Amino acid sequence: MDLCGRLSFLFGTEEYVRMRRGLVLLREEFFNHTLINYQLRRFICSGSLGEGVAYPPSDDDLMMYLTNIRVVKSYREATQRYDLLMVPSEYSPGYCLLLDVNQSYPPYMIHVIDGMPFLSSLLWKQWNLPEGASVHGPCQSQDFDNYDYDFARCIQFSFWPDISKEWISRNRPHCWPSPKIMQNIIMQGCHVVPIGDQTSSYHQHEWRISFSVAERTLMHSFNHVQFLTYNLLRLCLKRVIEKGRPGLLCSYFMKTTLFYTVENTPSQLWQADNINACFKTCLSVLYDYVDHVYCPNYFIPEYNMIKRKINHTNRQPLLDIIRSLHDMGIVGTIHFCGESKCLDERISFSVREAISDYEFLNSLHFSLTFTSLKDFISTNDIDGVLFKLFRLLQRYSACEMGNIIFRHGVIFCCKKLIDRLLLQLRINKWNYSLHKSIETLLRIGYRSDVITGKLTAATYMYLIGKTKSALSHIRCLLSEYPPYAINFSSNNDTLAVYREVMCSRGNTMNYKVRHAHAPHYFLSRDFLNALPPPLRILISTFAGDIATGLYFIDISVESICYTNVLESLCYIRQQNFVLLNKSIRCLVNLDDMIKDGDKTNTRMYIGIIKYEQNDSQSACRWFASAYIIAKGLHPYCKHGKSSSDSIVIYVACLLNRRFRTGR
Repeated sequence: MDLCGRLSFLFGTEEYVRMRRGLVLLREEFFNHTLINYQLRRFICSGSLGEGVAYPPSDDDLMMYLTNIRVVKSYREATQRYDLLMVPSEYSPGYCLLLDVNQSYPPYMIHVIDGMPFLSSLLWKQWNLPEGASVHGPCQSQDFDNYDYDFARCIQFSFWPDISKEWISRNRPHCWPSPKIMQNIIMQGCHVVPIGDQTSSYHQHEWRISFSVAERTLMHSFNHVQFLTYNLLRLCLKRVIEKGRPGLLCSYFMKTTLFYTVENTPSQLWQADNINACFKTCLSVLYDYVDHVYCPNYFIPEYNMIKRKINHTNRQPLLDIIRSLHDMGIVGTIHFCGESKCLDERISFSVREAISDYEFLNSLHFSLTFTSLKDFISTNDIDGVLFKLFRLLQRYSACEMGNIIFRHGVIFCCKKLIDRLLLQLRINKWNYSLHKSIETLLRIGYRSDVITGKLTAATYMYLIGKTKSALSHIRCLLSEYPPYAINFSSNNDTLAVYREVMCSRGNTMNYKVRHAHAPHYFLSRDFLNALPPPLRILISTFAGDIATGLYFIDISVESICYTNVLESLCYIRQQNFVLLNKSIRCLVNLDDMIKDGDKTNTRMYIGIIKYEQNDSQSACRWFASAYIIAKGLHPYCKHGKSSSDSIVIYVACLLNRRFRTGR
């Protein structure tokens, strides 16, 4: 049995882990450059998600620090207004107090100890606490768009702390981490986070020294066997140890165990054939830590992290659990944790790969990075955004995912350029050069999202009157459109299920990402305003509240329906009724394939085409048919009572206008 391959099915293949790590760093850079005052604030993606771990799922951990606030180690170095002097804790290494040297902080952040002003960690966390957020450890926890965020406002060091200098000079018999990685870690520095030692009399005002950035760098340097071993340790913690003895160990202890084990073992051990031995070695190290009630922090060995967690009553039961996991090995542990599906020999490699593709396209890493990309595009000036995007992605030019994200960014830039062009009422030299730039960028954008790229190009060509070019893009699009996406509405209800169907096919990862959004096209609002009024009103009715004008920034439409509608509009403009009837038949055939909940849209589309074609009788029949279907649906259905009422209002206004004008 290829144990590493089976575990990769559960935790991610080497390719996907590399992509996750790249996405984390990309998202961080996008997020930092999205801010208007990005030179003052810096964000760090930390925690398990920041390290590229996707299973078991965890919160999205973010750290933020202000570049004008720093911790110094002497009065002489406190030259800036908001500098804070580090005063080591008397009770525990790894903690400190922060003295307000220049007395620059407001009183509601200060706690006075022996007549000296110290920045309080408790008051710092409570300051500017968002509505709905709660304090959890050093973080502000909040649920946003169904994601759980842990946000920590930390402060950076201006130096590498003396208490951790042993880590730099430590004897490393197997040369891990390498001097290059160590130099990178030292240059990135460390931070303090607002949480104190619970045994200290000043625990509400102390700060903990955090090496989160260094830990992420070390995790990203792991090979695949080391990464899988860490995931196995986390799985044991979540599924076994926390159920038997909750609150004694945490993921950070597992990470520390792995750091020490990798540092003190030869690299030859960490091979795919030895993964079971690697797992047992880590459990043996963890067993010794619990047995001796001493788990040293990786960067500050004097700090015993489990001293106050393990005692004579819970020590032996915890040792029994760790020993049983060691005896079971990886296969027994996987069965015990209820994840035996990944070990099933009947599941072929192609099926496992398809499931991995599906999970990656629906992963939090993937969605968060593209959300950050959209924010980056929308908050930067269009004239400089492509240059910034290119500079950000230069280091990822050899990565397939970096190229895909760059091309997605190009498409967003094209939409902004088109928006600017549509606002210009007269044609001039500036508009001509802008038009040429848009055409060039759209050709680049095809390679990342074929549906979005080509539909954007076709819509743009239609809006500027180049129907031949628009039809050329549409025909090219339909030739490359995934065949199984056309029947999407008849078989599936969600985009996730479509992706599962798509990933079950033997396509390359590049193809899957290019067609990941095939069922839906996100139509720009400015595009919508330039379409014929009946089509604009219909799409707005289904996408938002037409009475209040509350629309989505990008309105989602069925891409196959919209493609056929756009094709029909081009033929109407060309007065080519033979091909127009053929395009309408495609919509009619699509209407026959899909279920009732989606027939309302397609029949309204056909009615509008007939309306634009000056065929009032056919338009009335299709509108009436759409109304009957919508009226018969459940009131709480996606296209239920509210949709049918909107159709009534829309059809009445439309037909009244038609008969009044005599058209």
